[in-house]
Amino acid sequence: MAKANTSLAHEARKPTDADRFAGQRLRLGRRELGLTQEALGVLLGVTFQQIQKYEAGHSRMSAGRLLEIAVALGKPIGWFYEPFETPEKPEGARGRDIQANDLKRDARQLVEEIGDILSLQAAVRVLEALAQHPRRGADQTLPLPRDFSS
Repeated sequence: MAKANTSLAHEARKPTDADRFAGQRLRLGRRELGLTQEALGVLLGVTFQQIQKYEAGHSRMSAGRLLEIAVALGKPIGWFYEPFETPEKPEGARGRDIQANDLKRDARQLVEEIGDILSLQAAVRVLEALAQHPRRGADQTLPLPRDFSS
């Protein structure tokens, strides 16, 4: 019986497609900065072999390690997971929560891409106004804006 439990635990720890993708992003970010695996390993306090394992997707990165890597590479955590979305929209409140989280992530990413102070200030004012706006019902959505260019 102990053998079966050990096997299940081992299967649960195996790297997934998400782990392999995060490893590919690690490699891309490292190369963008011109760092060797050894140099990044020194920054993180791990061996270059461990960096190789992360990049190849053979070793999973813990949340704490991924945060350290993101900081070292100057990348937001979401950069390591961009293409991963929920495969289908769950129904009910859970689905709305997931959709809201996705929208918040998209908004954060867009704000990160704004480069100048005036545009950032304008974005903050818009968000503040929206935060103070009376809430609509959970099942309601805002209408799409009219195209004023025509």
